[in-house]
This record gives sequence, structure tokens and C-alpha cells, in this order.
Amino acid sequence: MTASKYILWSGVCLVLILINATIAPEPVWGLETTQLENEAERGDADAAYFLGVMYRTGTKVPSDCRKALKWTRQSASQGHTLAQSHLGIIYKNGCGEEVAKDPLKAYIWTALAAKQGLRYAEKNLKKLEKQLHPYLIEEAQQKIQNFEPKKVD
Repeated sequence: MTASKYILWSGVCLVLILINATIAPEPVWGLETTQLENEAERGDADAAYFLGVMYRTGTKVPSDCRKALKWTRQSASQGHTLAQSHLGIIYKNGCGEEVAKDPLKAYIWTALAAKQGLRYAEKNLKKLEKQLHPYLIEEAQQKIQNFEPKKVD
């Protein structure tokens, strides 16, 4: 699947989840959350990404920064473009007491998403560059260059 089709598909799925969250009764959503967790535990990067968003925003689940970080990191590590961008935002802004702001990690994850052509990430990357010393950007570029998506079995 090409990157643009993948991003489009992920966006469509996110919209459907948000629409479903608005109109679905609680028991139905609870079942879907359980199904998403099962799929994410089996290595589905899309499911992990959506769980990360749900826990970060508190959409039909209690807001939980630790779970948001766990699922978003899992998906981003698998090479999921939107998860990489989302993880960059989590590190840029911090999340509750569980996740401190970390401009270097924010830059790395945002750069990985930008490298795959996500325009939103490209814009955020320019803002993050202003917050880091050139030495740290050089260090980040090395990590970005060495990044290999993980396969979850």
C-alpha cells in the first residue's frame, strides 16, 4: 500500500471511530475497545494507534497518558506515520505527570513522520528545530537514519 493510501485509510478509520464514539451506546463502544486492544496486542499498528488517540483524548475511555504512550509508541515503532506524528506531539507537549516534555524525542518522532510525507509533521518539525541546539538535531538525524520499523508477532 502506498504511503498516501495508507494515510488516507488511517484518516478514514479515525473519522469512523470518532463518529462511532459520538453515536454508539457505551456497551457497543466497550466491546470495540476490547477488540482494538486484542488486535493491538497481536501487533496491529492501526489498532494500537487508535487506542493511543483514544486514551490521550479520553474518547469513550478514561484519559490515561501511560496507556496513550504505550499504544502510540508501539504503533510508531512499527512505522505507522500518524502514530509517529502523534507520539511527537505527546513528547512535545507532555502528557499529565506520566510523560514529561522531551523536545529531542518529539523531534525524532515528528521527523520520522515527516520523512514519510506527512505535511502536518513537516510543519511541526520546523517549529521543533527552533527549540533544539544544532548538536541535538545532528544526534536526532543519526537516530532517524538508523530507524528500522519493528515487526510485532
